[in-house]
Amino acid sequence: MDRITKLSLPLSLVIVSSLAVLPNFAIDVVAQTSEPSGTERVTLPSNVADAIYSANKTMDMGSKNISLTPYLVTEERASDKGFLKGVGIINNNQTYKSTHLSDNLIQSTGNGTFETPDGQSIAWITSSIGRLVNDHWVFHGVILFNNTDSKSLSFLNNSIGFHKDIVGNEPDYIWLLK
Repeated sequence: MDRITKLSLPLSLVIVSSLAVLPNFAIDVVAQTSEPSGTERVTLPSNVADAIYSANKTMDMGSKNISLTPYLVTEERASDKGFLKGVGIINNNQTYKSTHLSDNLIQSTGNGTFETPDGQSIAWITSSIGRLVNDHWVFHGVILFNNTDSKSLSFLNNSIGFHKDIVGNEPDYIWLLK
């Protein structure tokens, strides 16, 4: 778990800097080219059929204010049941620390675990940016899975993925980088 904690800030910085730089390059995460032209938009995985994880209902487990200055900082806890390809239904327990940069922008870091009904688990960390879109908070970010000895979840060991989460009872998805 120390490894996850130590990687949280660097992972946040990578995401924030990537959001500023990536739109200037033509990058397809599935099939990257060696020389970006700089004229095309970023193409991230978005086909829900390619997602390794999907969840449609998230249970809010509570939130609290941590700080009010210079920005509002909150901590949120949530849990959802979702479908993990090759495994089935799992629980995804989550904790996030969110910095509200404006009324329309949140930077968030989080950690949690995927847990199978038979007790197998794998930990993860994430860093994401959330924007208010049509009265819903939509978060895009990077997720890093730790290691596990769990037979059914070991395919996630050290995997990196992208996620899209819509706060509330909207679909959440994770795609792995190959």
